[in-house]
Amino acid sequence: PVPQINWRRTDGLPFPSKIKLRKSNGMIEIPNFQQEDAGLYECITENSRGKNIARGRLTYYAKPHWVQTIKDVEVAVEDTLYWDCRASGKPKPSYRWLKNGEQLAIEGRIQIENGALTISNLNLTDSGRYQCIAENKHGVISSSAELRVVASAPDFSKSPMRRLIQVQIGSTVDFECKPKAFPKAKCSWKKGGEQLRENER
Repeated sequence: PVPQINWRRTDGLPFPSKIKLRKSNGMIEIPNFQQEDAGLYECITENSRGKNIARGRLTYYAKPHWVQTIKDVEVAVEDTLYWDCRASGKPKPSYRWLKNGEQLAIEGRIQIENGALTISNLNLTDSGRYQCIAENKHGVISSSAELRVVASAPDFSKSPMRRLIQVQIGSTVDFECKPKAFPKAKCSWKKGGEQLRENER
């Protein structure tokens, strides 16, 4: 006689409501297939003469998709650059980095780990257009950004100190030393020509 047909997941998880059975349960339809739908499925057929089971595995694959991209950045000479480039995908994507269209060479100052690029002790020649490429067997995506390494001597033109500050005896006075400088400047203070030393006041 015509058998009854039923479906189930081998792991025993219930079917979500989106799954539809068609043609007297002979066909299973899974709309909007997602990673959680992957697994081993069983088709169970049974009539008065006996029972049989057919099994099939559904595997999930996905081309790379960006989770985090890189953006243009300006960093002081001698500082460290850290760019994190992350993508999702199945199988897990691998990463490559290019500088101005050419493969980035990994050496002492330049390290790549799980898509993250670190360049320590930056110099002016590190400036350029960088590209992070994520790929698996289903697709390739890329993200690019500009690195600008800057260097300048201390400059007080945009943050000059006031020439005269009047304060009441016994009150507190603050002087700010904020020059524009790349790398960050080391500051020291003098009163007249004499080096100031820190004390309780």
